[in-house]
Amino acid sequence: MSTSLVDAHVHFHACYDLEIFLDGALRNLRTGAAELGDDSAWTGYLLLTEARDARWFRRWQDGRERARAWMFEPTTEKESLCAVRETGERLVVVAGRQIVSRAGLEVLALGRDLELPDDLPLEDILERVRESGALPVLPWGFGKWWGRRGTAVARVLREQQGRELFLGDNSGRLRHGAPPRLFREARELGIPVLPGSDPLPFPRHAGRAGSYGFALPGGMEESTADLLRRIRAAGQPRSFGRRAGLSRFLRDQVEMQLS
Repeated sequence: MSTSLVDAHVHFHACYDLEIFLDGALRNLRTGAAELGDDSAWTGYLLLTEARDARWFRRWQDGRERARAWMFEPTTEKESLCAVRETGERLVVVAGRQIVSRAGLEVLALGRDLELPDDLPLEDILERVRESGALPVLPWGFGKWWGRRGTAVARVLREQQGRELFLGDNSGRLRHGAPPRLFREARELGIPVLPGSDPLPFPRHAGRAGSYGFALPGGMEESTADLLRRIRAAGQPRSFGRRAGLSRFLRDQVEMQLS
């Protein structure tokens, strides 16, 4: 049986080399497939979560950015591209956006190149993401679920029961730390948590895509519409990859504060 390996929180930053980015994603997803025992037939998906000023998906789609050993091929849908290596390996790159609410909380819109401004109320963003057909995800971030913002996320979990909603984990969270309280609440409410790598804007993160994610059965057809359908139907998927050790976690947080 084929398997889909999905990184649900992917950024490409201007400081990255595109070939290092794609080679790293391929290598990491291959490692993830071996970890899960599914290394014979798998399809890798990179779900982009582009911030307001980022338009890398459109640049790749228009042929304005190239990598030496890779080329982008169109699919039958506007939301995805196939990245094809000269040796024949393929990755599916899927459009998606990251929107920042008025309260400073991020919302990911997975599967659509959505035009939506920042600084709207959180509930309004979630509703407009749903209307677009994208998956609405509230991603964890260090310090971003504390205090008033954490209270806002908890309120959304309770008040939006029965409406499509996911939480997002990322590889920057401490490997041996206890899961955030809101992850536990989400589990009790039946809200899935989708893991992703969430690479930071440092050159050393250029090869980190695909290092943390989840697996779904099926997926050789490389269809975004089918992938989103399977994510919606899956419940809590099994994850692969590793989160940050203490030294990497501290280095990342210090560099983010300095930048």
